[in-house]
Amino acid sequence: MKLKIDLHVHTVNSKDGHISLKHLPKIISLKKLNGVAVTDHNHLTKIKFKEALIIPGVEVTTKEGHLIALGVENLIKKGLNAIDAIEKIHEESGLAIAPHPYDFMTSRLNPFKLKGKLDAIETINSSILTFKLSSLLAEKAALKLSLPKVAGSDAHIPEAVGNAYTIIEVSSSSIEEVLKAIKNGRTEPYGKPTLLTNKIKKIILDFKRFNL
Repeated sequence: MKLKIDLHVHTVNSKDGHISLKHLPKIISLKKLNGVAVTDHNHLTKIKFKEALIIPGVEVTTKEGHLIALGVENLIKKGLNAIDAIEKIHEESGLAIAPHPYDFMTSRLNPFKLKGKLDAIETINSSILTFKLSSLLAEKAALKLSLPKVAGSDAHIPEAVGNAYTIIEVSSSSIEEVLKAIKNGRTEPYGKPTLLTNKIKKIILDFKRFNL
C-alpha cells in the first residue's frame, strides 16, 4: 500500500507555528493526506489520532544547522554538533534527515559533510523562496550520496500543509513501517512552492504572536 505523508509540519508548539493540534486530523483530511510528521522546533510533540497517522519528530537546531529527527521517543537537545545529534537520533531508533539543505535563507546542513550519517534528504521543501533551484540541488545531492528522497511542506499555517508530501510504499500504516520504508528508500517526493499570500499570512501571524 502507498501512504501520502507530509513529513515536515510545525504546530503551535513551534514559536513560529500556527497550526492547532486539535485541528490536525481535519486539516489532514481536507488535504487528502494519510498523515503528517510533526516536526516542531526543538520540541517533541507526541499526539495520536484514530483518524490520521502522526509521526513524532523534532526539527533540531544543531551547531551546524537544522536537522529533522523522525520517530524518536525523547527530545534531542539543541546545540549539539550534527554528528552527535545524529548518533542520539539513531540511539532512539529514529531517522536523521537533512531538511532544506539548499535553502540559503535559513539554517541548514551540508549533507556532503555528513556522508554515511544521514538517513534521507528532504529534496522538496515548499517554503523555500528559491524552490526550483533548491529542489534541483537537493535532488543531485541525494543521488550522489545514494540517500532516500523525501518531501515536506515545512508548513507553519494550515493552508500550507500538504504543499509537499512523500508517497511511501509500506506493508502497514504503522509508524515503525513508515520509518523502515523511508530508510529503505521506498519513497517518492512531490511538491509545489507555498503561495506568496500564505507566506505573508504567516508573517502577519508571527507579528501578532510576538506583539511586534
